[in-house]
Amino acid sequence: MSFNFDELLQKGKGAAENVIQSRKEIKTVLNELESSLAQFLELEIEFEERLEYVYPGSDSDSDSDSDSDLFARIANSYKPKEKTGFNVVYIKSKLVSVERIMFKLKRSNDVYPITIAKDRNHLVSDEQSEFVNAVGQIVSNSKFHLQLNAFKTQVEEKLKEQLKSE
Repeated sequence: MSFNFDELLQKGKGAAENVIQSRKEIKTVLNELESSLAQFLELEIEFEERLEYVYPGSDSDSDSDSDSDLFARIANSYKPKEKTGFNVVYIKSKLVSVERIMFKLKRSNDVYPITIAKDRNHLVSDEQSEFVNAVGQIVSNSKFHLQLNAFKTQVEEKLKEQLKSE
């Protein structure tokens, strides 16, 4: 019996090329947003993506301060972290140590569909133009701008403190 894997190899190669292209598209959108925000805020900023983890005992029902809850939190801190599947995108100052969460991203294995989440809003995009629109919905939101204002104020205050101490 002979096996012919040539067609399957070509199919896999094409899929891999699509993934590479999709990653470039997402990176381009995020780089454009970073550049626009730096110009808008008149600050030197950068984005950083970090994996998001589920922390045992961090659900909304565990807000009490009883001894047993404290013990459970300490015991759970040694358990391996479980990934949520999201990457958290932070806006960070390049000059001082100030950062804020902007939104979360969840990429599929083939990049698209990609989910962008801010607060309780989750927007799913199947292509770059939909992703741009989803990001646009977030950055045009008044709550997002209030968070940007707080970020800018915090950066400016830290810069003033830094100048005073020099």
